[in-house]
Amino acid sequence: MSRYVQDLSKAMSQDGASQFQEVIRQELELSVKKELEKILTTAPSHEFEHTKKDLDGFRKLFHRFLQEKGPSVDWGKIQRPPEDLDPEIMTRAKGRCLTD
Repeated sequence: MSRYVQDLSKAMSQDGASQFQEVIRQELELSVKKELEKILTTAPSHEFEHTKKDLDGFRKLFHRFLQEKGPSVDWGKIQRPPEDLDPEIMTRAKGRCLTD
């Protein structure tokens, strides 16, 4: 039995969901690390350091994402814009979203 399956079985039998989530989080981090290392091997030599820095930044951001508890967006707090909102503001906002 693989180490992953053993850890998963242990997590499910002990503390339930929180242990399960931790095992999954660790597996995801390891998987992303391996994939980023593969990507780094494809970088041209003149871009290696820049690519390494970018991928390390992504790995850190992914780590932070996995550490967050709960939903990243509270969809219950999202509201539609008011009906009487100036149409020019909406046009500018749409244009900014499309060009950024």
